[in-house]
Amino acid sequence: RLREGFERALFERMPKFFFGHVIKKSSTKTIKVLVHQYVFNARAQRRLKVKTKLLTHDPEERCNIGDFVKVRHTGENVSKRKAHIVDRIIRAQEQ
Repeated sequence: RLREGFERALFERMPKFFFGHVIKKSSTKTIKVLVHQYVFNARAQRRLKVKTKLLTHDPEERCNIGDFVKVRHTGENVSKRKAHIVDRIIRAQEQ
C-alpha cells in the first residue's frame, strides 16, 4: 500500500509531455527520441542540461529521423522498455 502511494506521487510529479528530436527508427512502430531537460544541482547552484533517450511508440509510423515531436507519457508501459507515445509531429524534417 505504501509503495502504491509512492509510485502515484512520483508519477504526479513527472512531466507528462516531452519535446525532442527523432534520432533513430528502431523497429516497427518504435522510434528513439532525444530529449533535453534542465536539472537544478543544489550543491553547485546551477542548472545542468541533461540528455535523455526515450523509446517511443509511433502507432502510425509517421515519424522520420530529424522530426521534432511532442511525446507524452502513457502512465503504463506499452512494452518492456516503452512507456511513451508520439502525441504529434511539431516540425517535420524536410526531405
